[in-house]
Amino acid sequence: MKNSRLVFMGSTEFSLASLKKLYVEGFNIVAVYTREPKPTGRHYKLTKTIVHEFAESKNIPVFTPKTFRDEEQVKIFANLKADVALVSAYGLIIPQSLLDLAPFVNIHASLLPRWRGAAPIQRAILSGDEETGISIMKMDDGLDTGDVISMKSVEIDDEMNSGQLSEILAEMGAKMIEETLLNLDQFLKKAARQPEEGACYAHKIDKKVAKFDLSDSAVTIVRKVKAFAPIPGAWTELNGKRLKVLDASLVKDKEDCEDNLVFESSDGKWIAKVVQPEGKKPISGRDFRRGYLRK
Repeated sequence: MKNSRLVFMGSTEFSLASLKKLYVEGFNIVAVYTREPKPTGRHYKLTKTIVHEFAESKNIPVFTPKTFRDEEQVKIFANLKADVALVSAYGLIIPQSLLDLAPFVNIHASLLPRWRGAAPIQRAILSGDEETGISIMKMDDGLDTGDVISMKSVEIDDEMNSGQLSEILAEMGAKMIEETLLNLDQFLKKAARQPEEGACYAHKIDKKVAKFDLSDSAVTIVRKVKAFAPIPGAWTELNGKRLKVLDASLVKDKEDCEDNLVFESSDGKWIAKVVQPEGKKPISGRDFRRGYLRK
């Protein structure tokens, strides 16, 4: 299967792990699709995705269409004569007109049907799930509703944030997709339909969702902090100013309260380990307590 014509579609750090793995292992990657460059920073400089930069550095042709609703884009894909297309955190909807041209295989960071959609890792942490994992599925025209080819799980540690969990799942997905592509025909024959029972939708994360109130429960706040770290960062308002909390934990005993930045909620106390005051760089909760709250 390594000599088959592979088209890769992805846009994030999570995607990059699989692209690197397939490139290093010698798969025939004929093209990479990724999101178009976006203006970033104060000067709105056009910035390519990390996947785009890697593909260019390896002289792999890169395509950045805004949509596949355009017939011309369908023709461009058809001319690639792909034997298989691999999708991983890409960000564009794949219409049936493309799905008809090649088998599309997706790497999804949840145990389907739980957490279909854009932010499965964050939603799993927010909901207090004890485990998550990787599902490799054959894509259809639904939203993460395709037949599951393979699945592996991993426990979610209480101290793990979404960035750390994403790294673990990205490496797991990279290994799984290599195994899948090496025996694709056999895996496709064994693909199983997803049950609808237990299906949840993982809505996209924005800054409004990342806000919390100090009156919320300690468990809810700590989960939000873990789910939204490192970006966009859970935040609240303290003394009229925005305060991001980048790391937090529940208070388990009295010693945890010593010299830490501790807040009390309806169901217990929690510690803000790392915070970022408005307009400032991140600092430890202890330093914030000493330098800001005592002024």
